[in-house]
Amino acid sequence: MMTPDEFSLVQANRAKLYRLFGRLFRAPLSQDDIEALAAAQIGSLKSEDAAFDHGMHVMERYLEKRHTGTRAFLGRDFTAAFLGMRDEAGRYALPYESAFVDATQHYMGTARGKVYNIYKKQALKLAEGIDLPEDHLAFMCEFMATLADRAVEARAASDMTALRENLLLSQAFLKHHILNWYPEFSALAARLVDERFYRGLLEAAGAFFALDAKVLRDLVKDEKAKDRSFDLARWELANAVPVDKEGVYPQLNRHRCLRVKGMTCDRCTAVCPEAVDPVANRKHEPQNACTACGACVAVCPEKALSL
Repeated sequence: MMTPDEFSLVQANRAKLYRLFGRLFRAPLSQDDIEALAAAQIGSLKSEDAAFDHGMHVMERYLEKRHTGTRAFLGRDFTAAFLGMRDEAGRYALPYESAFVDATQHYMGTARGKVYNIYKKQALKLAEGIDLPEDHLAFMCEFMATLADRAVEARAASDMTALRENLLLSQAFLKHHILNWYPEFSALAARLVDERFYRGLLEAAGAFFALDAKVLRDLVKDEKAKDRSFDLARWELANAVPVDKEGVYPQLNRHRCLRVKGMTCDRCTAVCPEAVDPVANRKHEPQNACTACGACVAVCPEKALSL
């Protein structure tokens, strides 16, 4: 197990990198941003992953010639690739989850609502005036950085319950709200950008997310957090239902349900830990295993279920 100082250093480094990538994906860089990034010598940040090292090196080398119209070149490339001015066969490299997990590239799809609820349960919200969705990669990175900060606070206070919940939430959020769509986004974006700087960013960020999944796995093991029950679906719901509620069963709006309409959809049954089928006829197929975890409600694409 890590010492307190080692734990704090790991979390500080995680937070630093998440905030760096969050800033780079949020908006075009100002000249001050470019100068600060060049001074940071990001190419000196080494890891066990060659892709991360290469991506950081590419960005650093690109900024060596930052006085030759670099800000304008990067600004145009960011706007074209990440703000939807450039596409590939009608697909846009928009850096938010809804654009890649929904059938169409909705600006505020189902993922945005889930992420919003998670932020809310952590007493976090976007600043007034921000017109980007909560599931934008920049805000997800800032959220992960905030969780890293809070992990240090929880460990310093010897609040092991809060620490374990923090680590499990970090692990689940990274897996189900970043790694689930970033590879597809990155591959598309790499084909749309012109500047080597952004290709380096896409490579380094993807490698970092994969590395952090391993770091969190080890932290969860070290702090014995894996022994604690954790259900991300309950965090994604606006109002979680107590699991000890008796006689519960998912309520089905038959006018909305895709299966009732004759279409194919098995998200609710696939996600249920008790294999409950909300569409089944309860008179002929009695099912009493529902624990009101809310997982089916969270994944239903048509909001046909409630508890």
